[in-house]
Amino acid sequence: MPSINLLAIFNLSNYWRRGDVTLPWEAIAQEFQIPPEELILSDLRDLSHIPLKAQVDRIDPDDPKRDVLVFCLSRPIPPSSENETFASAFVRLDRGEPMPPELGEPSTEVVYGSTGEARGVRLVNNHLIVWFNLIPAPEDNERNWFSGSATSIQLDHQEILDPFPAARGEWLGQDPEKRCMQVAEILLPGPPHPKSPYYEVCLFNHSYRLVSQSSGSVRASITIASEPFDYIGADPITGKNRHLVCELYRTISLYAGADYLIEELFIKGKPKGKEDEIPDEPEVSNLNFAVRYFAHMNMGSTEDVEPVFPVPDWFAVGSTAPPYPAYGLATNVHIDTVTHPYEGNKSNFCWQLLPGKYIKCLHLFMRGQKLGFDARVGHVWYELIYNPLKAEIYQRSNIAKAVTKSSFAYELR
Repeated sequence: MPSINLLAIFNLSNYWRRGDVTLPWEAIAQEFQIPPEELILSDLRDLSHIPLKAQVDRIDPDDPKRDVLVFCLSRPIPPSSENETFASAFVRLDRGEPMPPELGEPSTEVVYGSTGEARGVRLVNNHLIVWFNLIPAPEDNERNWFSGSATSIQLDHQEILDPFPAARGEWLGQDPEKRCMQVAEILLPGPPHPKSPYYEVCLFNHSYRLVSQSSGSVRASITIASEPFDYIGADPITGKNRHLVCELYRTISLYAGADYLIEELFIKGKPKGKEDEIPDEPEVSNLNFAVRYFAHMNMGSTEDVEPVFPVPDWFAVGSTAPPYPAYGLATNVHIDTVTHPYEGNKSNFCWQLLPGKYIKCLHLFMRGQKLGFDARVGHVWYELIYNPLKAEIYQRSNIAKAVTKSSFAYELR
């Protein structure tokens, strides 16, 4: 094991920041040979070596390359240099006994059906209680269009998707259509022969399977996968049509103390037959795709806020009446369209994103903020999507470059 087990942390903003840091786990595991269950992280500035909140999440059991280390910096760090020559802080990695779980940590609870299938998952922290539905008909009736949506979101113990009855203390009689974060359809590039603009896959009435779940001091998360669907499209290397069997993967995370959910989406495709395989190429392909979201939220009269162009990567919508509920979306790909009211219903919202191989979205829920809710969405877009805190394995050969601009003295042991 190397004598100096450090991660260099970079804050590319021009102001001091704290918060969560995420980075791939595989390289760290290979470099330091510390099992996840024995990993201890500490801020090098803290001479008492109090462990940081940290966890290793397995996103997809079939793909260890997607495992991530997530930890929280409890103390703010200064800006680093723009070219990442100077680090903002260092985190030390040790082997030891992890801290026992604390009350109020983010958690997941899976509800299973009589035949053992996962029907839905409850994600909880000290601000949000989210019920995420995995099946089309949660009431086991003919209303089979709720799959892959959050059908209840309680913000500080009040429903935010139908907030006006909730503000009056009414729990019964809420809108049975309420839901948010639903990936209604995905769009993939159409085959060049014959020429087609896109290939549309509807998901709102097809079940998801639970791939993995994790919880710890930093966050609770689930990974779900859609039912398999066939896709014929051009291979990015050969340009020839290729028949694949695909699944949409969605990782949904609820962080400690957060009033938002972070969602990461990607597609995995496998060759349908031998003729669709490519020699010396991985069996699984990451495909380009676009997402079309749907939400049914009763916000009464609303004030729609559009982002500042030419960076349409977030939008916000808020009510003009108490308790002033508001919702915001921030993403790493451009937003193509936002439609409200959708299909003539003022509670219906539809937004479509531009294509990407990896899509990251933040869903923010607010209440009681009559003004400035749009600025809040822009701020979280900047800090959590566009310019997050970064980390990398500290290389001892770069010691001359790793001197921070701050006035802190670091002790390398």
